[in-house]
Amino acid sequence: MRGALTLLIAMALIAGCATTIEKGESALRQGRYVDAERYFNEALTEDPSRVSALVGLGVTQYKRGGLDQAIETLQKSLPARPNEPTARLYLGLSYLMKNDAARAAEQLAALRALPLDPRLAQQIDHALEVLRGPPLTEPVRELLASSLDTAAELAREAEEARAMYYPYPYVGYPFFPGYPYLGYPYPGFGYPPCVLVRRAGQLVCI
Repeated sequence: MRGALTLLIAMALIAGCATTIEKGESALRQGRYVDAERYFNEALTEDPSRVSALVGLGVTQYKRGGLDQAIETLQKSLPARPNEPTARLYLGLSYLMKNDAARAAEQLAALRALPLDPRLAQQIDHALEVLRGPPLTEPVRELLASSLDTAAELAREAEEARAMYYPYPYVGYPFFPGYPYLGYPYPGFGYPPCVLVRRAGQLVCI
């Protein structure tokens, strides 16, 4: 009886933590960084090892300009999940904005080794090439960081759109009808460069 009660309490805590993290992610996407930071900290109070909360908090701190805080928070997530792409990206961006080209390149190279949206991968390749060159001025670093941040957001939106409109296994894709859709990009077949979604009454390619 006591074991069952303990299990129920643990499940309730996990559910509550997940809900708090979802609120934090929603606030982060809407640019409500104060609210996002509060939600992620609340989730970490309940479970200090929660990787998604650590990553969300680190991204929020980066967005607010707290680069040292972001680095410290995101580094905590890597032992548990070293291949977390968002952590690698925003660690790289944080080091880039601190003018630490070597560490920025290290994080972006680790990110590039992971499966990525082709457009984001192309942006990372460009960034790594730039980082191998002469020291960057602050405006160039800001432009490079902004480009990578935007590319990552577009990749996330595209992945969410694909999951919504083409759930696995998708059969009847217009470019090769009857063939199950197994992921992006599908090797060996023609694949559209984007997903069309409707925004404000218009079709937009993302």
